[in-house]
Amino acid sequence: MRHGGDIYRNKVNLDFSVNLNPLGTPESVLNAVKDCTDTLSVYPDIEQVAVKEAIADFEGINPSEILAGNGASDLIMTLVRALNPKKALLYEPTFSGYTYALNSVECRTKHVIIRESEGFLITEDYMGSLDERADILFLCNPSNPTGRNIDESVLLKYLDKAKEAGTTVVLDESFYFLSDISEEDDAERTRTLIDRYKNLYIVRSLTKLLAMPGVRMGYVISDEANIGILSRFLPEWNLSLMAEKAIVAGMDVLKNTDFLARTHELIKGERDYLNHQFMNMGILIFKSNAPFVLFKCREELAERLLSKGIMIRDCYNYPGLYKGVFRVAVKDRKSNEALVNAIKEIRSEEFK
Repeated sequence: MRHGGDIYRNKVNLDFSVNLNPLGTPESVLNAVKDCTDTLSVYPDIEQVAVKEAIADFEGINPSEILAGNGASDLIMTLVRALNPKKALLYEPTFSGYTYALNSVECRTKHVIIRESEGFLITEDYMGSLDERADILFLCNPSNPTGRNIDESVLLKYLDKAKEAGTTVVLDESFYFLSDISEEDDAERTRTLIDRYKNLYIVRSLTKLLAMPGVRMGYVISDEANIGILSRFLPEWNLSLMAEKAIVAGMDVLKNTDFLARTHELIKGERDYLNHQFMNMGILIFKSNAPFVLFKCREELAERLLSKGIMIRDCYNYPGLYKGVFRVAVKDRKSNEALVNAIKEIRSEEFK
């Protein structure tokens, strides 16, 4: 399995291969992590009480409908181990971690390729694949690496059909709060989904939202009975004290400040900047609602940029993609300008 962010085996000054909130980590969250160093001799709370209450307050649900974990990837693996599916359905290209987890239980997986000509957007056209009675369906919203949100009305149709077919749905919304959503429209969304679909598990990442990949943080939301089952497949202390403190502080920031609004404003502005610069260079981009951009360029671009200390995600190994397709994170303006200038240099060198 290959991901971005491999700074340990490469000389990297700017890492565009990982997608984190370009606004950075809130100061109060950083302080919460620093302050907890004085209490590292204490075990974390095995019941996750403060963590679950903080998430529940933000999400508008009950603490019993939440399980926090060591990042979204940890929870995806836990879900697969707990549910032990025999047949899975994936819409590709999508996050490789699903296949990695499914392979651990020797699950047969059907891969449905989403059409590039339609911008890799999941539409109702692909719903027929659910007729094959998969045990589990993974939906990534917004999709990684393509960056497209699933239209909410389309999503509900997939959830309705999966419910009718008896298919469990894992809705991976690791980038949901970093995508083009309206906080006002989302107020009752989670509560409604959990009440309506007992076969649904929603996975969310705080690692990306709070820009702290070194402190693994994520949570899954589902019916209380489902959460009870999942908890038996995790270690008794599956959260570090540092993660606990960061989650509690982070949820307070999300609920009580304008952090999300400022995040969305920054991402949209910088994504528009990258799109504009890429198009001016004749680079084909794909529409994105996420904090990253998928585009086509010369096949050797990743290697050429790495020689300049800039790492991007080469997407050739995603099913449905190929050599010459890349993904870059949306960062702050200074970093984005450095990326654009480096690509311009490489392209000018090609014509010398």
